[in-house]
Amino acid sequence: MKLYIVADMEGVAGVVDSEQTMGASAYFEAAKLQYAREVRSVCEAALNAGVEEVYVNDFHGNGLNINPEILPRSVLVIRGGFRPTSGYDMLDETFSGLVLLGAHARTGTSNAVLPHTYTGRVTYEIFGQPVGEFDILALLAGEMKVPTILISGDSTAVEQAGTNMPSAHRVVTKYAVNNGGALCIHPDLVCEALREEVTRAVKNIAAIEPAQIAGPTQLSVKIADVNLAPRIEWIPGAKRVANNCFEFTCKNMREVANLVYGTATLVECRF
Repeated sequence: MKLYIVADMEGVAGVVDSEQTMGASAYFEAAKLQYAREVRSVCEAALNAGVEEVYVNDFHGNGLNINPEILPRSVLVIRGGFRPTSGYDMLDETFSGLVLLGAHARTGTSNAVLPHTYTGRVTYEIFGQPVGEFDILALLAGEMKVPTILISGDSTAVEQAGTNMPSAHRVVTKYAVNNGGALCIHPDLVCEALREEVTRAVKNIAAIEPAQIAGPTQLSVKIADVNLAPRIEWIPGAKRVANNCFEFTCKNMREVANLVYGTATLVECRF
């Protein structure tokens, strides 16, 4: 049995401010340590529950946030900055399950800690329903028949995840007060909860349905700043349906994922 873990930092215990997720400060170093502790908790529990191979995708920022030495020796870590398949590198049908650790809510969400979808300047919808990074990754995995067995993050992100992965096990790491604050659970208790839920999820894996959308998929891309519209118009297949909104028809979730990551990267570029 193989398990794929996508690890992000905004949703881990105690993280409530961007100063904790980037830069060179004591706040960032402390958050990285908790990030690694939570990843290690999931890896150890999965291996103890019978998982034979564990891949960890360091999905945050430059992809250099987890020191592999803190993880079990058998765990494989995907690291590095710009990766065209960011978040799902090497994910395929040979995996038995997906874990989304440290997830954050979608762009534009109120009462959520550090919400964004790759960027805070774009919102995305599939068939008119809002989606975030966790939705896209779960649906992409589901297209490969890989179920999302667990998601962790702040209370709002975990609640949103119920849309596309209702049967996934869940761990709340903090209760959002607003976009920059939360009622935080003790980091040790979060690690314990992750171990317990991963163990349950692995044992229950056969009963967890993959998140799936069949057939061609309509993706809507809405930009916060209309001055960014020319960047989206560069992309083949873009159909402008409003001043700040474009639609794409994608043949599969891989195309959706690539378009989401691509458009987010374009609007963040400094020309």
